[in-house]
Amino acid sequence: MSELIKPQNLVLSTEQLAMLMPYLIVAAGAMLTLLAGVIRGSSDPEANRRKRNLAAVLVGIATVTAGLLYTAKIWGEPGAVLFNGMLAADYYTGLMNAVFLAATGLVMLSSYSYLEKERIHHAEYYSLALFSCLGMMLMASALDLIVLFVALEMMSLGVYVMVGFRRADVRSNEAAVKYFILGSAVSAIFLYGVALLYGATGSMNIAQLATSLKSDPTGNPLLALGAVLVTVGFLFKIASVPFHMWMPDVYEGAPTSVTNFMTTGLKAAAFAAFLRVFIGLNSGGQGGGGTEGGLDASLHDVLWVVALVTMFIGNVIALTQKNIKRMLAYSSIAHSGYILVGLISGGKSEYGYSSVILYLIAYVVMNLGAFAIVAHLSERGDRRCDVEDYAGLGYRHPWLSFAMAVFMFSMAGVPPTVGFAGKYLIFSSAVQAGEIWLAVLGVLCSAIGAYYYLRVIVFMYMREPARAIAAKFAPAAALVVLVATAGTLQFGVFPSMLIHAAKKAAMNI
Repeated sequence: MSELIKPQNLVLSTEQLAMLMPYLIVAAGAMLTLLAGVIRGSSDPEANRRKRNLAAVLVGIATVTAGLLYTAKIWGEPGAVLFNGMLAADYYTGLMNAVFLAATGLVMLSSYSYLEKERIHHAEYYSLALFSCLGMMLMASALDLIVLFVALEMMSLGVYVMVGFRRADVRSNEAAVKYFILGSAVSAIFLYGVALLYGATGSMNIAQLATSLKSDPTGNPLLALGAVLVTVGFLFKIASVPFHMWMPDVYEGAPTSVTNFMTTGLKAAAFAAFLRVFIGLNSGGQGGGGTEGGLDASLHDVLWVVALVTMFIGNVIALTQKNIKRMLAYSSIAHSGYILVGLISGGKSEYGYSSVILYLIAYVVMNLGAFAIVAHLSERGDRRCDVEDYAGLGYRHPWLSFAMAVFMFSMAGVPPTVGFAGKYLIFSSAVQAGEIWLAVLGVLCSAIGAYYYLRVIVFMYMREPARAIAAKFAPAAALVVLVATAGTLQFGVFPSMLIHAAKKAAMNI
């Protein structure tokens, strides 16, 4: 431990400082956004509130833009390990940081008019989003389980507050308390697992833990229990069965802009960290993983069952949902199952873990646009969010309906959308890895899911409206939908660039 706290270990070279700049930019931007929330330029409280909110969102957008530009600048540079092996700065980290920053910026853009409509617009919303984004970025780059835990809490604490942002709404308060209590309990389980791993190996570094796992083929019970508890923590964060029941209630109770942030950034960050730990601990079948009767084989069997049950339960329960937010919540659970299929089979297929990375990006793009539309079609208090409320939308708002149809087709895995490219790569990986039954059952579950996605399209184009929805889209929200629609079609028609980036990122983990 004395080696870790020597002053010379804290000295950074120019190259290392450059690798840290995206994180420093987001941290500085989050604090500046807090300062924007205390601007006073008038004696009129309402005018001050509007100025504070405008200043906060502008600082927030400038922060993610600067972060994206700097990430692009250093992207492709030789990878580096920072802080004595605690953080990685590599191609994978750069790709995931770009996803988190873009998702955060687009959510903030679409949130501005939504929060005004809901009358819950406060400048600290954008600061909380940036601090959570910083936590996501650190999660994707963590090579040490304690750093991962700190990043996880940084990401989660801001979202706990954002879920309860509609303070006068009982549903929002209930969702925030439920998410906070369950999230805190699972954080404790995760931390206890980290403590057990440290007790069994004397290290919390992922690479050193992998070495300990290889050198103990008989299976240390302490090591096995620690690995199980850490895996449970990840399975909760990605909302896989049986740790999924919090998601529909929290998604429905939270303001829809917050739900958008959770379903894109948070899930992508949880999977990004899970993938790094999964590969780092050599549980994916590469380099000796999957030892007969060992921890790898047991974890494979558990995740196989979890993936199948998650796909099945998520899709089947989504069939019965009338509220579109709950439907998309159960849909999100099903998507977690698809990504787990890629995680299980990645180590034994020619695509490697690139299928997981590509599907994560596809998931973020299509959900970002879908929830932006849901947020701005709903009435105050997130009323009129039932599927029936979308009846006749195709005739009154053709472009908006077209965008929603694109997102629904993409989630169902219909070509030529990015969702089809993602599912094709996932199930191809499973077939190549010899997981034939998992691939077949996954395709069947995907066919079940197609029903409730197509139901939304049927209501938009083939049902007469009971009452017209007054869709007044702000320019910023319309821009978000346009970007998401373009991304869904662009990466679906021409997926080669995204596949190449995903393969390169997977090779650099």
